[in-house]
Amino acid sequence: MMKPLRNRRGDIPISSAVMIIIFAMVISAALYIAYVYIQTTNVRNAMNKGLSNLAVTISEDTYAALRESNFDEYAHKLTSTSAYRHSLETKYKQDVLGAVELDNDRYRIDNISLDFEVNGKKIVYTCTCDVTFYAEVFGNTVPAAANALQVFGSHTAKYGR
Repeated sequence: MMKPLRNRRGDIPISSAVMIIIFAMVISAALYIAYVYIQTTNVRNAMNKGLSNLAVTISEDTYAALRESNFDEYAHKLTSTSAYRHSLETKYKQDVLGAVELDNDRYRIDNISLDFEVNGKKIVYTCTCDVTFYAEVFGNTVPAAANALQVFGSHTAKYGR
């Protein structure tokens, strides 16, 4: 196989050219998969950072609610559609936006949502989002990969009744 490649006349058998193209395509696919994995990890880390900041806010508000003996009201406000919940979601999206871009020519993050669940004094929050990766093929940008990401966090109220 190396003999035709060293040929100084410039003629390469078709089989050698096809093997070189296949090898280049396999390397390109492996690099793209690695890129998607790295970007997905970056987005997941940004979501975890946002959840950490959200946990601090929820912890402060939970402590205040327990001190005032209205934890059940706070839990209802957190799990129902309310202005408070909307403000938490907005703050979370801003934290994620501060860490990663939500939309560029290589990927787009959609459907960022927070879900809260209260079990006793434990508050569990779940963030989900969809990340769509794009590739440029023959001058056109097409969706190449889509990942659904989900991260979890929790806070247990330690004080109060």
